[in-house]
Amino acid sequence: MSRRLTLLSGALLSFAALGFPLAEAPGVAGADVIAARQVSMDMCVITLRSMGDAMNAGAEAKSQGFQAAILAKWAKVLPRMFPNGSGKGETSADTQALPEIWRDRAGFDKAAGNYSAATARLVSLATGNDTAGFTKQLEEVNQACMSCHARYKKSGANPHGK
Repeated sequence: MSRRLTLLSGALLSFAALGFPLAEAPGVAGADVIAARQVSMDMCVITLRSMGDAMNAGAEAKSQGFQAAILAKWAKVLPRMFPNGSGKGETSADTQALPEIWRDRAGFDKAAGNYSAATARLVSLATGNDTAGFTKQLEEVNQACMSCHARYKKSGANPHGK
């Protein structure tokens, strides 16, 4: 079941990771972008948890390469999922994204870049089958998520359940 969930999450994240500019996608409203980023974040959490579960069950890092690559693809497009006009009150959709994302865009982009670097390292460790390093890097990826959420996401909205 966990493998199917991981594969489904990875496939869905792949589609979300294609990332399209809001201006070039007719019919994509701010509410749609909010929905896409929320579901993508949820799938990211599922993928991260499933990798952690796999490692706790004794899997080798190389078995998690696909999942790690999906997270890395998502990380590259994540900042584009927060275009102007997709903040709280700018659409009918509910968002947990704080206005600081748009007020401190450089800081948000840096935090997203930290997440991207952490996921890229995860891919490298999976490719090299460094199981101990991969397992440790999962926590680094989680910390990169939580660091960004602490500053740019509504308090109490913790998808990691920690």
